[in-house]
Amino acid sequence: MKCIMDLHTHTFGSGHGYSTLKENIEAAKAVGLMYLGLSEHGPAMPGGPHEYFFSNYKCIPRQYGDLRLFCGIEANIMDIDGSLDLPEALFERMDYVIASMHLPCITPGSRKENTRASVNAMKNPYVKILGHPDDARYPLDYDELVRAAKEEQVILEVNNSSPHPLSPRQGARENIITMLDACAKYQVPVIMGTDSHICYTIGRFEAALSLIEEVQFPKELVLNDKPECIEQLVNIRIL
Repeated sequence: MKCIMDLHTHTFGSGHGYSTLKENIEAAKAVGLMYLGLSEHGPAMPGGPHEYFFSNYKCIPRQYGDLRLFCGIEANIMDIDGSLDLPEALFERMDYVIASMHLPCITPGSRKENTRASVNAMKNPYVKILGHPDDARYPLDYDELVRAAKEEQVILEVNNSSPHPLSPRQGARENIITMLDACAKYQVPVIMGTDSHICYTIGRFEAALSLIEEVQFPKELVLNDKPECIEQLVNIRIL
C-alpha cells in the first residue's frame, strides 16, 4: 500500500510538538505524500494555541510543489454531549476537523457515556475524522460507534502512535483490532493517522499497517492510498 495522505500531524503550535510546519512539509515531500494535514490541538488542551491561531490559517500557502497542505484542527471533545472547543464560526473556515478525547479535557466516563460523547461529536457536520478511538481509559461500545460512524459518514482513525510502548493510551492494540473487526462487519472505512508530534514520523504508518495486515482488514476500506477519497475528508476550496 502506497500511502499518499497523513491528516493527523502536529507542530510546535500544539505546545508539545517538536517540529515546525516547514519541517513537516519537507518530511511529507520526502516520503512522497500528496496530502498533508495540519491538525493542531484545540485551545482546551494545555499548551494548545489560542483560537486566533486557527482564524489566521488564510496566511498559510496550501500548495508546495506536488504536495497539498490542508489546515484543520484536532478538536477536543469536552463533554457527553459531544461539544468541541472552538465555535462553529471557526470550524466552517477550516479544511477539516478531527474530534478526539484527551484526559486534560474530558474525564473518562462509563462505556455508555464515552460512546455517547463520541457519537454526539460525530454528529457535528464539520467533523470528518474521529481521532484515536482506542484508549481503554475511555472504554467504547465499538459496535455502536462504528454503526454511528457509518450513519454520520465520519471516518474512524487507526492511530499509528497509539500502540507505541510508551504511549499513555491503554489497551490500544486490542481496541484497534476490535474496532477493525466491527468496521469490516459493517463495511465502514478507516484512515491511518500518524499523530506525528515530530517531523521524523510524518507519513510512516508501520504500526497501523501491521495491525491492518494482522487482522486481514479489507484494503479497499483503508483510505490512505486513495486520492479520489480526499473530498470525503476535507473541504476542497480554490485557494
